[in-house]
Amino acid sequence: MRILLVIPSRSYGTVPGYTKFPDEMLSIGGMLESRGHQVKLVDCNLDKKRPVDFLDFCPQLVGFCVATGPNITDALTQSSEFKNLFPGVKIAWGFRHASAYPAEVLRESCADYAVIGPGEFTIAELADHLEKNSTDYSSIKGLAFKNSDGMIIINEPRPFMADLDSLPDPAWHLIDVNRYSDVTLNTSRGCPFKCTICSDPTFYGGNMCDLSAERIVAQMELLHKKYGIQHIYFSGERFVINRERLHQFCRLVIHKKWKITWNAPVSGALDEETVRLMKKAGCTSVLFEIETGSQRMLSFINKGTVSEMESTFWLLAKHHIIPTLFMMYGYPTESVEDFNESLTFMKRLDSPPYLYMKFVPYPGTVLFDYCLEHGLLKTPRTLQEWADFPIQCANEINLSQVPQQKMDEAMSDFRRSYATRRVRFMLRHNPAFFLDAVKRPREFFRSVWDLGKYYIDIMLDPTNGSQSWLSKLIKKNRHSGGSESPRLQTKQVTRGGEVS
Repeated sequence: MRILLVIPSRSYGTVPGYTKFPDEMLSIGGMLESRGHQVKLVDCNLDKKRPVDFLDFCPQLVGFCVATGPNITDALTQSSEFKNLFPGVKIAWGFRHASAYPAEVLRESCADYAVIGPGEFTIAELADHLEKNSTDYSSIKGLAFKNSDGMIIINEPRPFMADLDSLPDPAWHLIDVNRYSDVTLNTSRGCPFKCTICSDPTFYGGNMCDLSAERIVAQMELLHKKYGIQHIYFSGERFVINRERLHQFCRLVIHKKWKITWNAPVSGALDEETVRLMKKAGCTSVLFEIETGSQRMLSFINKGTVSEMESTFWLLAKHHIIPTLFMMYGYPTESVEDFNESLTFMKRLDSPPYLYMKFVPYPGTVLFDYCLEHGLLKTPRTLQEWADFPIQCANEINLSQVPQQKMDEAMSDFRRSYATRRVRFMLRHNPAFFLDAVKRPREFFRSVWDLGKYYIDIMLDPTNGSQSWLSKLIKKNRHSGGSESPRLQTKQVTRGGEVS
């Protein structure tokens, strides 16, 4: 069967959407190919191809990866275009938004199926049914569909797949790997923690599984030898949490004496032995998901303690692993005191590199439900309203008790000092990094490239404060009676999930 996998555009108006390595779609592609299907993949954030460009391929099934946010608009547009161009083509939507609201997706005439939860086996079984011209989908767990009478049917959930090693390797050949600035390996699913800002507990049903250390190393080696990849980001919250596997992975990599470097997310405490092993195995940096420097707010979002975060931070800095903090502000119930504690916390850490975002509650998280229950939000009524939801939350709604002006000032300082703060911290705590400009110029200039890329993202990101230029543009457009809102990239952070 001819199957086209589509990552819809995250663009906002004339500004292109940011790129994200398509782990989920590559995994689905690998599964479909292992079943004998012919697969193509298009990432509309890199490739300008539209449905008309696939006339020769003539897809029989088109699958869209859709998160809550601007990519919904492009998914709706393309789904309708595919339907008009290819009579009989079937359209399936999957990933976070389709999993949270399958019935809403299927109310659209251009969508035939919604895949709920991880999609490898569900879409593979769907493709097998379609190839056999079977219209009885009742046995496909994790699938929602419309029957012959137009009634929406939501099948029972698919059991959690506990063995990631049983999956085929991601189908990297479906994309130009080197066009992505960050090459990612997804090493786990689920998380033992129950943070209220995270959609993983809902998406994975509270279950967890890990790719084995041996399989991670094998995939790492394949990416290096076949595609020349020198640096990899290991996604999945459990990459660092599963200490036994992490230590085993580090020892395997150290034994191979590779020059490949890597980074990963860190959510809680690390001990010195683990940090030392990570450094020796090639870890150059981590995304340290601290979220807030207020202990009251950490408890509110069901996360760890400020003291363990601080201790882990200095261990990382001691061993010259760059800890880039991920911080959010504007939480429900957040007070001025909580907000100031976060700013003080970062100063106490010698003003390190950090990413700063306005909190946006997403479907499938406890805090999203909290906001609905307390009248802080209203659920969008249509898919198109969901496309604008993250930007409206970030730019027009204050869920916290912190005055908007105070948040705007902190965001302005973040934007202004983003690049210089990183350089200053490196000079103080890892000056050897700059010597690598001579010893390892490729890695050095990759870091400089990333710095510039993320700086541009930050300057354009509409979720970073209601007084951003984008907010003013949105309001101007609405007040002038514009028929179409400008669209720009919006990063959706779901803790172990998609960004949209």
